[in-house]
Amino acid sequence: MAEAMSTSSGKGLIRRLSNRASKFASRTRRQSAATPMSREGSVGPGILRRRSDSTNTAPAADTALLTDSDDELHEEPSEFNSMFSAESMVRDFSSGSAAPSVAGSASFVDAPTGPVVPMALIKGTYLHKISKKKRSKRVLFILEADAGKIVWEKKSRSTKCIYIDDIKEVRIGSDIRQYRIDYGVPESEEGRFFTIFYAVPDKSRSKTMHLIAEDEETFAHWVNALDTISKHREVHMASLMAFNDAAIRGYWSGEMTKQFENRQHSPDEEEMDFPGVERVCRNLHIHMPHRELQIKFAIANTSRTGRLNFSEFQTFVREMKRREDVRQLYYKLASDPDNGITLQEFMQFLRTEQGEDVESNAGLWESRFYRYAHRGAKASLQRLYKDSATMNEQALTAYIASKDNSPLLRASPDYPLDRPFNEYFISSSHNTYLVGRQIADIASIEGYISTLVRGCRSVEIDCWDGSDGQPIVKHGYAMTNAISFREVINTVNKYAFVASRFPLWVSLEVHCNAPQQEVMAETMKEIFAARLVTEPLDPSSTKLPSPSDLRDRILIKVKGTHQNPEPQRTSGESATGRRRGNSLTSPFSKASPSDNTSIPTQKLSSPLLIPTTPGPWRGVPSKRVETITEGEVHDTVSSSTSECDSGEEEKRKRKTSKIVKNLGELGVYCSGVKFHGFESAECRKSNHILSFMEGTFRKHSKASDSKLALSRHNMRYMMRVYPQYSRLSSDNFNPLMYWRRGVQMAALNWQTFDLGMQLNQAMFDGSTDQSGYVLKPESMREIRILPDGLPREAIGKLERQEMSFDIKIISAQQLIRPSNLPSSRTFDPYVEIEVFHTNDKRDKHDSMAGIPIPKDTRLKDFTHVVKDNGFNPVFNESFHFNVTTKHPEMVFVRFSVKLSADGENNTGRNSTIATYTAKLGNLKQGYRTLPLLDSNGDQYLFSTLFCHLKVDPTARVYVPKAHEVNGGEATVGKLKNISRNVFNRSTANSTKSSFDKSSVEGNYSDSSQYPVI
Repeated sequence: MAEAMSTSSGKGLIRRLSNRASKFASRTRRQSAATPMSREGSVGPGILRRRSDSTNTAPAADTALLTDSDDELHEEPSEFNSMFSAESMVRDFSSGSAAPSVAGSASFVDAPTGPVVPMALIKGTYLHKISKKKRSKRVLFILEADAGKIVWEKKSRSTKCIYIDDIKEVRIGSDIRQYRIDYGVPESEEGRFFTIFYAVPDKSRSKTMHLIAEDEETFAHWVNALDTISKHREVHMASLMAFNDAAIRGYWSGEMTKQFENRQHSPDEEEMDFPGVERVCRNLHIHMPHRELQIKFAIANTSRTGRLNFSEFQTFVREMKRREDVRQLYYKLASDPDNGITLQEFMQFLRTEQGEDVESNAGLWESRFYRYAHRGAKASLQRLYKDSATMNEQALTAYIASKDNSPLLRASPDYPLDRPFNEYFISSSHNTYLVGRQIADIASIEGYISTLVRGCRSVEIDCWDGSDGQPIVKHGYAMTNAISFREVINTVNKYAFVASRFPLWVSLEVHCNAPQQEVMAETMKEIFAARLVTEPLDPSSTKLPSPSDLRDRILIKVKGTHQNPEPQRTSGESATGRRRGNSLTSPFSKASPSDNTSIPTQKLSSPLLIPTTPGPWRGVPSKRVETITEGEVHDTVSSSTSECDSGEEEKRKRKTSKIVKNLGELGVYCSGVKFHGFESAECRKSNHILSFMEGTFRKHSKASDSKLALSRHNMRYMMRVYPQYSRLSSDNFNPLMYWRRGVQMAALNWQTFDLGMQLNQAMFDGSTDQSGYVLKPESMREIRILPDGLPREAIGKLERQEMSFDIKIISAQQLIRPSNLPSSRTFDPYVEIEVFHTNDKRDKHDSMAGIPIPKDTRLKDFTHVVKDNGFNPVFNESFHFNVTTKHPEMVFVRFSVKLSADGENNTGRNSTIATYTAKLGNLKQGYRTLPLLDSNGDQYLFSTLFCHLKVDPTARVYVPKAHEVNGGEATVGKLKNISRNVFNRSTANSTKSSFDKSSVEGNYSDSSQYPVI
């Protein structure tokens, strides 16, 4: 790089570049307290960017996170080549553009050298910058690769910059065609138009910069260079933070080159003083007490000169690399610590402590042992004699932090999902086109790309009439911009199966007139082509197909075509217009036993769940209850048109159009209907789906018979619940409230990484769950009957499962100091653990809160605070949890790393700097390294949490019913129950749940830390 600069031509341009660089250096920019000098010295990012890779230049997935043990080729199957989760890594996409790959696979050997940057970008090239006012300005852009930034000059002659580490995406082609149209860029310039998406420090939203190159060569230079440099810096940073020998050697060489300013010198002259070491630590995001750093420096400085040569610097690195927490484990495992851990001791550790299935693939685990043993061996002789190979402390540390010790279960490559759709929870998005608030914000194609690459299997499209006869996508009367329906469909088709090959559901909210509905239908048929499901697999079947039956297919959710323009009064509707169906009354006989009164040992397919007459997949039965008039528009701000809104909500709607036959027929397996009660003809059609706004669902599902009716319906048929229209900031509800009622699609605002999205991400992560489909617990899929010979303690009681598990928080590694943390504040972390489950009803919306279980423990606990240490804080605290729940498959644990406000207390509203949520059933046991995510859900590149987990077998227990406590009254929700029983009405609930927060902290007012049933 420096050589290229010194040999370049064009003195005037170089002088101008030099002047601009000097001017920029004199400008101040808000800096992190962790790096008070500048970001210029940072060698890489702290965040692992989740790239959709529209330029198709991503390196291989296994190069994204690397340790000192990972620079050799792996001989294992591909399912082990990803640490933490498939979503965490940079992926290869089969449906990307045809742009050739230029990045390739980076290794530690070439990581320090960096990619070759075209000289034209170093000197600077003119690009046309497109403003929000659709104005184009010709601006000189310069790539300063060594400083890791792009700089350009504003009209005021001041300079601005974007740091390459902040770049999240560089998009081209069809992915940004909507931007090209919106900004009035001619189609002839699409081949030279590109958009940079970049993060803004301390902000949850990304910003965009739209640029047009003056020729195709310049376009290719910028797109490829930004892509390769950002990925190189990511890999380089990961290798440095793993203290890889080759990367450290390269970093030392780079520092010495800067120190001697490219002058000739001998290796003996190369030294680094303590301030230089401090600067290196800042650049590598290492935050540890000054005193401890001095101690490690003194240990390495054997010459006692106050300066480290390279050999001493390597000693310093080894001191930094040593982990006392792993050393304790090493001495526990090795019978002879001087010689190391033997193969037999390692295998025993895997079986008894880690719970790994060693016997099923003993050869795989043996090969891993030898690979780590050889990497840590000092004597190359061990490579010749496998019998003498042992794993030293360094090798064990490398294994513990590697992808081979993944904390989540993994599925086999070609796993089936062979149950009907209604038996799965489906990862679902609400108002997918929005990337911010629900009102006065931006609708963007980016919303669809972002959700699909993260594994979402149900996206939503709100369709309205376009002025040119082409349908558009926007958020009703919410002051958002409109985007092209056709471009949305193109994007969905491109990214539909990059994260999962299992079916994608496209949920249509239709507000278009008949001609534009015809355009919608034809557009989807044209673009989706053979992927689109247009006919049932078996027209005679009364069951839904399975996800495996429709792999790589796209299904449409749309309201059915209706013949009657006006609703007919049903038998359950009075002269005043009130429909019986507006209350979720049970269609079942009062004498039918409920799930809460039967202790099951047998399974029974209930005839109550089978349609009295098998309904056709399409068409209208000769006698049917009228459903919703289609294409209704909310006069108020729309959250999504509900087929199941209450009568009061219907009064606020006006009729604009009906669904045309060509469009309605696309709802082959997902035809939306208006809710008139579960006994109605529509609710017995095999392919129907009910949609409820969260408030409507809660309002009509408090009574026990309503809950039973919902649960029974959702055993066989589909249901979707979406956020209340009043969630203007795009925060989310707690999806556990709806999953526990069997709702398949709990649709969330994916742009907000609050508690709701954290639980959703955990729900669909690990094992086969990463497919976007999670099989419901058996009790949600099959009716169970009362067995003979109940134990005495079970009579009149409810069956529950008692879960007991232990979590030890051992340590954290290389935490990132928040950029908004004042320099006067010390970095004082602690860890909060919180448990969530289906019988955890701390949500204030749930009036049927139940009764406390005396044996259950509190659901939230904390470690002590470690003062002034973000590099390697050690906690060594154990926590025991006892949970009684109906569904042990749906227990979640959230780990939150927080900063103490005063350096001592771990209570109060302390800020959360990192979090990780997992489903307990998908977490592996033993010693595991957990990834940590920031407030946007992006994974930190090297910040982790080291824990030990142990889960005991579940035990069946019987608990009393709520009405048997305190003389016949439930202990919680008593007054609300009395009000409902006496006055036959529900009490009002506030829309905003105290359980949900739009921040990563997810704090809520909790009067009791004890769970209820």
